[in-house]
Amino acid sequence: MKLPCFFARGLLALGLLSASLVSAQVNLPGEYTVTGKDFAGQAFTGKLSIVQRQAVYRMTYRDGRTQRGMGIQRGNALFAAWGPNISCTVSALEIGADGNMSGPWGDLDQNILGTENLKRQSGAPSDVVGTFESSGKTPTGESYSGVTTIERRGAVFKVTFRGDGDVQEGVGVRLGNYLSVSYGGKNCGVTAYDIKADGSLVGVFAAFGESRVGSEEMRKGW
Repeated sequence: MKLPCFFARGLLALGLLSASLVSAQVNLPGEYTVTGKDFAGQAFTGKLSIVQRQAVYRMTYRDGRTQRGMGIQRGNALFAAWGPNISCTVSALEIGADGNMSGPWGDLDQNILGTENLKRQSGAPSDVVGTFESSGKTPTGESYSGVTTIERRGAVFKVTFRGDGDVQEGVGVRLGNYLSVSYGGKNCGVTAYDIKADGSLVGVFAAFGESRVGSEEMRKGW
């Protein structure tokens, strides 16, 4: 059924307001209990601490080992890179109706963000798979450009950036109208969380070279 234009606009405004209220009401920093399933479907538990540092969220995960992460919030979603070293990065790319993508990115060692724009060169606008002209700025303000290729690998996406003689490979997961990508090599992973109104975070995660995703839920309190 086609809704009257004014009614559709009202519903859209209500949806946008609801999303903004979720992100405004949920205070992300704190201590969380983590439950989830790994790539093989095995259950796991752990503890996570989130601390806000300027434009990003610093994340520390413990389950007998310690992993560092950094998250970028966009509306009612949190996109994070995780790994044992500072070379891991995360991008939070919004997918436009024309198939182009843009958004902030950062690495585990900085509290400021860069920007990235992907202009579609091939592939269907309704899908993230394809070739893109890339441009952006690093967190320190340096401009860069190149070509990004996105390929589907099972439940995840293999993302390859080539520019200025540099080749970087990453892994991506899609959450709604966003693609979250982590670069940095085999030890880096990516997670995309949906921030719920009750303060819980529910998401999926992927690792470089793995075609499956794991699932994770975080609730405040140890």
